[in-house]
Amino acid sequence: MGKGKRLKYKRRSDKKKTVLPISDSLTKNFQKQIRNSEIWDQMVEQFGEERAEQILKECKAEAKAGD
Repeated sequence: MGKGKRLKYKRRSDKKKTVLPISDSLTKNFQKQIRNSEIWDQMVEQFGEERAEQILKECKAEAKAGD
């Protein structure tokens, strides 16, 4: 394995490590706050409750480690 390939492999593995396990709890809190806000009522009115739930599940909070 050459130097370039080694560095590329290292950068890829470093990116995978940057997402912290706290992201799941941030996502749950974020989704909970949206459900309790005015925007949730607007989403349900515009898309219906089932589609609004799907949209909300697509929203994910992600915490990354600083450099």
